[in-house]
Amino acid sequence: MRPYPLIELVPALLWLFLKGSLFVVGALVYWKRPHDESAARFYLLCVVTLVAYIGGYHWTQIVTEPALLIVFMVCAMLLPVSSLHFYLVFPRKHVWLERYPRRSVAAIYGPPLLTLAALIAFFIAIRLRWIAWFDETVRTYLLGLIYANFGIAMLWYLASMAALIYNLYTLEHGMELKQVKCIAIGIFLSLFPIGHSLYVVLAEPDRFAEGAVTWPMFAASAIVTLAFAIGMTRYRLMELDKIVTSGAGYILVSVLAGLMYYGVVFIGTLFYSRFITSPTLPAALTVSTTALLFVLVLDAARSRIQRALDRRFVRDKTQLDRTLEQMSQAVSQLIDPPMLAQRLLVAVSDTLGIERGAIYLKAEPEVGFRLAASLGDAPTVSDLPHDAPLVAAMRNGAGLEADSNAGAAGTPAQLQLRRLGGEIAQPLLHDGALKAILILGPKDTPMRAEDWSLLSAFAQITIVALESAANHRAIDELNQDLQAKVDKIAEQQRRILALQTQLHRRAKAEPPPRKTISTSPSARVDHASANALPVSGIVGSSPVVQQLLTLVRKVAATDAVVLLRGESGTGKELLARAVHDNSPRAARPYVKVHCAALSANLLESELFGHVKGAFTGAHRDKVGRFEMADGGTLFLDEIGDISLEVQTKLLRVLQEKTIERVGSSEPMRVDVRIIAATHQNLETLIRQGRFREDLFYRLNVFPIRVPPLRERGEDIPELAMFFIQQSSQRCKKSATQIDDDALALLKGFAWPGNIRQLENVIERAVVISEAQTLSLGDMPTELFQQDDTPSLGVEAAPTASPPPSGFRTERDRFEREQVVRALETAAGNKAEAARILGIARTTLVNRMKKLGIDG
Repeated sequence: MRPYPLIELVPALLWLFLKGSLFVVGALVYWKRPHDESAARFYLLCVVTLVAYIGGYHWTQIVTEPALLIVFMVCAMLLPVSSLHFYLVFPRKHVWLERYPRRSVAAIYGPPLLTLAALIAFFIAIRLRWIAWFDETVRTYLLGLIYANFGIAMLWYLASMAALIYNLYTLEHGMELKQVKCIAIGIFLSLFPIGHSLYVVLAEPDRFAEGAVTWPMFAASAIVTLAFAIGMTRYRLMELDKIVTSGAGYILVSVLAGLMYYGVVFIGTLFYSRFITSPTLPAALTVSTTALLFVLVLDAARSRIQRALDRRFVRDKTQLDRTLEQMSQAVSQLIDPPMLAQRLLVAVSDTLGIERGAIYLKAEPEVGFRLAASLGDAPTVSDLPHDAPLVAAMRNGAGLEADSNAGAAGTPAQLQLRRLGGEIAQPLLHDGALKAILILGPKDTPMRAEDWSLLSAFAQITIVALESAANHRAIDELNQDLQAKVDKIAEQQRRILALQTQLHRRAKAEPPPRKTISTSPSARVDHASANALPVSGIVGSSPVVQQLLTLVRKVAATDAVVLLRGESGTGKELLARAVHDNSPRAARPYVKVHCAALSANLLESELFGHVKGAFTGAHRDKVGRFEMADGGTLFLDEIGDISLEVQTKLLRVLQEKTIERVGSSEPMRVDVRIIAATHQNLETLIRQGRFREDLFYRLNVFPIRVPPLRERGEDIPELAMFFIQQSSQRCKKSATQIDDDALALLKGFAWPGNIRQLENVIERAVVISEAQTLSLGDMPTELFQQDDTPSLGVEAAPTASPPPSGFRTERDRFEREQVVRALETAAGNKAEAARILGIARTTLVNRMKKLGIDG
């Protein structure tokens, strides 16, 4: 091979670089999308273009090589054919090409291939000396074939231009139209250097032989290559950005930076060796110093570019690691689906740079998919039915992309995606079933292949978290159902135990007590066997009451002062009696005084007694309650209501164990155990100056808080059964049971009056009922319209507590069921439904509004 002059070498290298780059792009697109016809045609066009242009530039060297010449002839003839075929399928296939694919391909490739085959046959025959090259007839036929090939190439080239012009006038897709415009402008501009080259070939063959068309053809090639490059980068021709990953982009950019660095050094070296042949010492120093500085500047620039690339890709990886960590935390926390959907949107937004998105989660069958979370502007459509085009497209498991500039073009799924304000849709599937749809708005940069992979990975993590949360909810619901069944069984057991207790009392002919506090029949047997509390009149089985009775049993064995604190009606008096009956003083007197029922003077005389003549009306000596309880127990009920004067004397008794009758100065020693009770907050009374602090400390030796009934709803069934039996015997009625609806109503009530109120309600129901089982119709209306307000006189902190939410929830559920049942029975007639419930029509309407019942 002969050495090439620089003027010929530079365009050859640039030409090779341009065509080689285009060939690499075409090969990469076709490798990633082998079934895409546009990609296949583009790859073929790149192959024949590379070979044809190389052969055309070096035709003087390959003309003496038959094999290379035949390859050049094939590619040169296929160049206009492959160009035409590409323009007929890109950006979308023409209609007649879809209708008649075989005929169209035959029409496109037939004439060029026939003339090419004839030309190759003549060439081979001449090379094998089958025919004489100097034969005038042979030369005439050969020139005819050459001109025929030129004519066909020209016609096919014009047809390519016609296809481009047709696309310009028919395409409505904004991005596709820009692509075609870019390519058309490039080809139109290339006509000028190509026309000039044809003129030189036909009119000035001597100049053509000297290489006069080298630079014009290079210009044409550069223009066309530049048009395709702009289409690929700016207008996303072939969507190359979706194929090249960031890793490959990092390597490619690094290699290009290195090649540029090498190219600059190479050109500088070539320039030095060509133009400076015999340098002097000053010239050598100048050139060497300049070269050194130039190399240092280039090296610094190369290092800076490399660092910028490293920071760019390391930042992407750091952001990806942080996002994956956030998603993993969401999976481990089993958060609710809407919150998890919101986290997915934030993660995708941070990683892909998308500012708008939405997630639709699978809802009930009649709805389909419901909007669960959104980022930025929310879609106007909140529900997607199962037969929606987008939902149908998502079931295949592949992502969907729709260009917002496409207008009315695209599939029904893409059109619906654009109406929802998105350009990207990603399905979330589990075991082949579509569980959610992720919709993302416009992205600043095109979606790459690795972006889709990352999006798919996020979707898989999210669907695992969604399924885990769903399974967790299912387990919680099963636990709740199981707990409800356990509670039901426990309630039935308490009923059975209550009935057994009643039978036991009847067998022993024990009269029913007037009041009650709570403990269980089973506990009664255990306590009796353990020499614990007597069980006469005590009903209940809640842990709160069991703990209370444990305290009573412990303090009963001592002489410590006991302070019972609790709301009115909780059974403090009966509890005080239980302390006495289980103490060593059980055989001694048990005396009780209701301090709030007496004035200060009367209370003093009642407690300490008086002598004859102590005051007007004191006609004889009177024994006080302290003297009466000597050796036993004195129960002071409502201790918070006594006057300060009486408090002072009571404090002296507690300190000195002596009393003085009113009107006497003779001290009398007494041995009395004090049990006090109050429903008031003594601490508040002390701050108000209405109760002595020293007396409080004397009384508060062993405080016991008696819980209100609303804090031990599990005792209500046993208490209700006990009061039914008690009231039926007292009122001579036949009631022995209570149905589930009525019992649920009792359990849902807050009971501001506590056990005393429950006893009164049951007694009233027994009086009204004519059946053996109490029902809702026997219950008073106050149970249906409570306001959850504690009764006046309920002690404030530390003993009072608001009605627990469980009572309100059960009551609301019960009320709703009863109202709905009454409306159904009355066929929607509110007046009739109110009559069934035993309430006014306005009360029913208000209750329906409160419970959210339409009607």
